[in-house]
Amino acid sequence: MDKSAKSTNAQVHMIEMITLFWLFFLCAAFVIQLQVPDTNPIASDAALLVAAEDAHTLASAEVDQNGTSIINSHLAADERVEACTILLDNLPETVTGNCWLAVDAEPMEREGIGEIPPGQSLTVMHLHSIEGHLWTVGLQVWHIGSGA
Repeated sequence: MDKSAKSTNAQVHMIEMITLFWLFFLCAAFVIQLQVPDTNPIASDAALLVAAEDAHTLASAEVDQNGTSIINSHLAADERVEACTILLDNLPETVTGNCWLAVDAEPMEREGIGEIPPGQSLTVMHLHSIEGHLWTVGLQVWHIGSGA
């Protein structure tokens, strides 16, 4: 008889513990909130990608009277700020960015007046082979103002 009372008490104690744990979990669920940031919507990433690609395409399409690409001329003369200015000027009004350049094996460096993106950004890289040197041109872009 004594053994059966102990097992009944143990079962009741287990049910009490499970109930208390369940109540604690429910209370904690209302108190603790996990803030998970939303990822950039696909449309926003696509808009940034198109803006960066278009800026690079427009900058590469600008030629001087000899038919030489102006951005390639600036890179060949190591005029980094001028090359980046052409890229950044071709961005749409609702997008801004930073220009990153490197030649051959050197590390990428931000050129011109750089900004820290307030949120998520997207970087598009292009390679230019100019007079035996390989230039890496990176355009980091993000939305400003009322951009999506």
